[in-house]
Amino acid sequence: FDKAHNIFIDENGFLYAFGGSQGSDTAPYGVMILNLNNDPMNPTLEGSFDDFYLHDGMVRDNMLWGSAIYEGVFIVINVSDKSNPYIMSSHPTSCNFTHNAWISDDGNTLFTTDEQTGCYIGAYDVSDIYDIEILDQIQSWSGLGNVVPHNTHVAGNYLVTSYYTDGVTIVDASDPSNLVEVG
Repeated sequence: FDKAHNIFIDENGFLYAFGGSQGSDTAPYGVMILNLNNDPMNPTLEGSFDDFYLHDGMVRDNMLWGSAIYEGVFIVINVSDKSNPYIMSSHPTSCNFTHNAWISDDGNTLFTTDEQTGCYIGAYDVSDIYDIEILDQIQSWSGLGNVVPHNTHVAGNYLVTSYYTDGVTIVDASDPSNLVEVG
């Protein structure tokens, strides 16, 4: 492949290339799964998922948390069998434009961003992926309403989030049902 929007390498040495050549026949639209274990300079294609365009994603314990931006949902995909990934669950995000999703260290909370004006960082209880519930959502400190969140990432009990117009924020997510901006 010659293009991807984002990549993620999991703890088992597999590279996930998200958002390849959109709609092209040359690369999967959703995610390509490449094995880096034998020869990282010449990875082997192990599988792909093309049901939806996945703009971004991450994988832990063979669970892919994908951001289906145009569908406005995050998707939970089982990638235990790299040649046959399958959807286990999905859930809409608050602004229906799911740009980014990142799982908490304990695997019970998923944090998302919707890359649109006036949108939020969302916290979702995913301890039961068949009964997902929103816990809280927060906007940047400016309170102007025209903020555009880009990506959020988990760092221990904190979320580090980039914005288009508001820089970077730090949110205390130790209680995901009460997100508090602290920096």
